[in-house]
Amino acid sequence: EQEGRRWSMVKVKEDEAKKRAKTCSVCGKPSEKIICDNCEAKIRGEALERKIKDEKEGRTDTGRR
Repeated sequence: EQEGRRWSMVKVKEDEAKKRAKTCSVCGKPSEKIICDNCEAKIRGEALERKIKDEKEGRTDTGRR
């Protein structure tokens, strides 16, 4: 009985993961990708704007370490 209960919990978690995998993690709209193309473009644009702003301000302590 315990084994069957564990298996059903695993199955429920797999089903939930499949449902989430078919929606964008950012906007929640249906998408085959984790992040849809529109959100990806927006995120990339925001990152580029931030990079340009930081470079204009002469910041040197930004970015990966």
